[in-house]
Amino acid sequence: MRSWARQIVVGVAVTAFVFLAVGATTATAAKSKSTQTEATWISFDAENNTVKVKVKKPGVGAKPPKHLKLKRGKEAEFNVIPTGSILKRTSVAINGRKGSLTDIPAGKTVNIYWVPDPKDDKARFARKIDLFKTAEEQGTDAY
Repeated sequence: MRSWARQIVVGVAVTAFVFLAVGATTATAAKSKSTQTEATWISFDAENNTVKVKVKKPGVGAKPPKHLKLKRGKEAEFNVIPTGSILKRTSVAINGRKGSLTDIPAGKTVNIYWVPDPKDDKARFARKIDLFKTAEEQGTDAY
């Protein structure tokens, strides 16, 4: 193979390797493991894009940084993105069906799947919030 052809092949191979390495690192950071927390819903603040809950079970899954750990019986706040792309917004499910942050009544038990907020290392970001109705509640249209 001629030297100029060899240089092109090596250049293409190095470029492909760099793109694959950077892509894998970015994907890993974007999909960091969540912590699951069971809590009682207090409120959704649409103006500040935050939710407030009272923690029942602090967490299962990823071990959060020490300054973000939750304590049973204490209130906690999570940043949310209520609208937008499914890849970036906070998704809400009520009995497995798509819901909205405004659909969750105060006092209900929720599971919050959260990570340290990528935009603010002193805050938590709720990726997903699940609400499960009891059998009695499923028979009514209370919410």
